[in-house]
Amino acid sequence: MKRKDSKLLFLISKKDAKAFEALYNRYIRVIYSYVFRELNDERLADDLIQDFWLKVWEDPSFLKCNETGSVKVYMLQHLKFRILDLYRKTMAHMMMELSPEVAELEQASYNSVTAEMNESELVAAIHEALEQVSPLMRNVFWMRINHWSVEETARNLSVSSKTVYNKYSESLAVVRAHLRDHYPEFAELQDSI
Repeated sequence: MKRKDSKLLFLISKKDAKAFEALYNRYIRVIYSYVFRELNDERLADDLIQDFWLKVWEDPSFLKCNETGSVKVYMLQHLKFRILDLYRKTMAHMMMELSPEVAELEQASYNSVTAEMNESELVAAIHEALEQVSPLMRNVFWMRINHWSVEETARNLSVSSKTVYNKYSESLAVVRAHLRDHYPEFAELQDSI
């Protein structure tokens, strides 16, 4: 019988090597796939993942399970922050090469992104999902998601209300499928889109 993640985390906190191995085997593929996709650098991905598993072994209490007993979402969220830390270090190095004015603008932009990291990552994933759809569908999606009424959207885009309904419905299906297939860490957020 497969043990729940919460039980494995408890056993790992007691230094149970078999529980650690079970958790590792359960999530290594999804973790490696996610980290490598974000960093696109095998060495950096390996280092970050090794540090992550070392931290899990030393003190797994930083991870929490969701209501279904899975730790996956929290693992991926933790890794997102570590990836962001790497980006911050890279940015700090780049800042040394920029003029003070450009560096200040870049830093302000970075601070804004970190303050709303989950939202910005989700927005980036949605932009990615909508790259291949028509401009009309993309515009309908962003207008509706930003609380434009159907009538306002139709009037602004010079289309019928029925077209707005149809294009919005199609765009939602595209976005949800893209998030499901490429960004499993946003699975819990998909129903809010």
